[in-house]
Amino acid sequence: MRSLLLAFLVCLPSLANAQFRYDYPIVCDDTQKIITVLEKEFEEKLSWRGSHVNDNSVYSLWINEKTQNWTLLKMTPVTTCILGTGSNSVSTFGIPI
Repeated sequence: MRSLLLAFLVCLPSLANAQFRYDYPIVCDDTQKIITVLEKEFEEKLSWRGSHVNDNSVYSLWINEKTQNWTLLKMTPVTTCILGTGSNSVSTFGIPI
């Protein structure tokens, strides 16, 4: 019975999150090149940044306030990886959950 319950619980997330994709490619390139594209072509501005706990990288969130599009980066001075992009950004900073 326990094995059956465990099998059900393991399968449940894949059924409930059938639309969620976790195996997407992460694109990395020269840091200055990526920042230039975000600023000039997508008109996104740096809106938040924070240092990673274990390495010298920085996470940063870039947002275009007009279109509400956003890009999440993991950056070093030399290489930057795009961890995600999206739309409909809404600031919840200072709003209680």
